[in-house]
Amino acid sequence: MKITKRQKELQTKILDIIYTKGPLSRIDISQATGITPATVSDIVGNLIVEQLIHETGEIVSDTNKSGRKKISLDISPNHSFYIGVELSEKFFAYCLIDNKQNLFEKKILTNDPSTPEGNLTASLFVTELHSFLLHCSNYHPQSIGIALPGHFDEENQSILTNNSFWTNFNFKQLLSTINLPVYFKNNVHCMTLSERLFGHDSTDNNFTFVHVGRGMFCSSIYQSNLYGDNNNLVGEIGHIVVHPDGELCECGKRGCLQTYASESWIIKKSQILFDKSDSTYLRQLATDRAHLTIEVILQAYKLGDEGVINILHNAIKYLSITLNNLSMMIDADKMIIHGELFSEKQLLDLIKDYLEKNIALLATKKKTLIEIKNYSAINGALSAAGLCVAKQLLS
Repeated sequence: MKITKRQKELQTKILDIIYTKGPLSRIDISQATGITPATVSDIVGNLIVEQLIHETGEIVSDTNKSGRKKISLDISPNHSFYIGVELSEKFFAYCLIDNKQNLFEKKILTNDPSTPEGNLTASLFVTELHSFLLHCSNYHPQSIGIALPGHFDEENQSILTNNSFWTNFNFKQLLSTINLPVYFKNNVHCMTLSERLFGHDSTDNNFTFVHVGRGMFCSSIYQSNLYGDNNNLVGEIGHIVVHPDGELCECGKRGCLQTYASESWIIKKSQILFDKSDSTYLRQLATDRAHLTIEVILQAYKLGDEGVINILHNAIKYLSITLNNLSMMIDADKMIIHGELFSEKQLLDLIKDYLEKNIALLATKKKTLIEIKNYSAINGALSAAGLCVAKQLLS
């Protein structure tokens, strides 16, 4: 059934509230959105017919024992399917999800550090995407989302980043051979949007998502919208100066956070340790400095390598300083931290301890809730597919 532009806007508003706050009853939706109960009922009826939402049963309430019972509504799974991809220096990840972010297919290609320039090339990315699309053809995916390690340059159809690794990644060839809509977005923005839609606690209004990987970035949802989406500098916490007399960053400043806490710099410092220390466990865990990864470094940490402990504890200390400062600048009920480093329980406990010691300036100020999101190499691809859901069902 063809609907008007206004009806489409209201439908999007109702779908959005069910995604982020559901399951909800019709009257709850009306109260939350300001849409009249009659209009909510009409739109909900159409959405049920289209199998986008479904009734889950009566809501049991101690305060509503008589009268008409509330019927709960939730998003229906398997309505439509989407492809998500994340590009990383460490891996290419591909996945297929439904409109509730249930994972149906996935593929991860990891980088081979033994090859001079690595095996993760632009041509491999395109070839593997076509192969994955063919593999998933029976699901009839609606669109493709691509999570980028930087920002998308619309004019040049490329990745806007200072990292030379991505110089040859131009998407003009890809877009000319794909018949589906393709959406590009910074990987951390993708994870933030995905957390809002598919997070389990329905806290969607104000929160911040901090990603610690090869680079560092922070993204925020403020009043249910992505904050600073059109300003590429917003969120570049890796270039916040935490030590004015510190090491020289590639941006030209000294003492940027990423020179202490990013994976790329942790690996650089561990490589120096590998070269100069005869007692480091790194030499037992890797054949040469080129094979040092975060996984290897965390193994050395568990074994009690003093040099590695010093590197990682410094990283946590300066990261904690930055996060504490962010909590005084960003109105966020919750801060979500994501990164492979925090798969190590001792480092997780350490950052929680640092953050707990944050001095509240006002005794009545509610502390920001700190949540660690479990790390997985597929997370970015899942969120890229979630971007498709946001673009196609909620825009």
